[in-house]
Amino acid sequence: FLARMPDGTALAIALDAFSFFIAAITPLFLQVPSPKRTDLGGGANGRKTVLADIREGAMYIWVRRPMLWLLATFTMANLMFSFMTMLRPMMVKFNLAAEWSTRGFTYETALALVSSALGVGGLVGGLIISAWGGLKTRRVYGVILFTILASFAQVVFGLANTLFVAAAASALWSGLVPFMNAHSAAIWQSQTPRELQGRVFSVRRVIAQFTFPIGTALAGISGGLFNPGTVIAVAGVLLLIFCLGQLTNPSLLRIEDKAYMDELASQAAQPAPAVPVEQTHT
Repeated sequence: FLARMPDGTALAIALDAFSFFIAAITPLFLQVPSPKRTDLGGGANGRKTVLADIREGAMYIWVRRPMLWLLATFTMANLMFSFMTMLRPMMVKFNLAAEWSTRGFTYETALALVSSALGVGGLVGGLIISAWGGLKTRRVYGVILFTILASFAQVVFGLANTLFVAAAASALWSGLVPFMNAHSAAIWQSQTPRELQGRVFSVRRVIAQFTFPIGTALAGISGGLFNPGTVIAVAGVLLLIFCLGQLTNPSLLRIEDKAYMDELASQAAQPAPAVPVEQTHT
């Protein structure tokens, strides 16, 4: 059957459609809690504006500085990972051309090999973290350490001079992303009350992912001016340095300390002490 197909386009679309169908029916078998909001009733018709919800979600994060640091980590990761995502085809086409051409491959074959390794790595990583469940305590180390490993894999990919090293680095890189995301999601869900999760998570997602389109634009510019492999590797090094610094960040490392987080929030809620006014006598 596959031999009679003129190309793999139909197969790729069919596999995508099948995977989307599985994703669409999965929620039918899940029980998703829907907690009731307790902050409604004072406004018109008991409603709050969208801007008020956004502000509430943003302030919940703002007064808990460890959450800001976790958010900054993923903001940085999305920025640096965008270079890997956007420049991967250029890397294969130009940096690895001599190697894959000697093997008798075409550019399409070489890119398909690297992209397939990327997809398989992500699938395997997702299955492993689903079966394992991740760290039960000190999950913040699961975020930082797996991000460090992913950034290292990105550096290896950028510096690769053989097709199979690039494919292996791609598989490792994509396989580590589910580990990062799973530990981060577990932290956010455990530290945010259920009735606030929609407001907090929406703000979190916008902030964490707004750097990806910025990175996409920067990747296009830098990839046209410099060696694409070097750009990918430099982005990986920058993320690696940032994450190594987070291992010594006492604020981020206490993100799972619920008492500490509540104390930060209560301190932020306290009014500033009044400044005494000095009286003058005449």
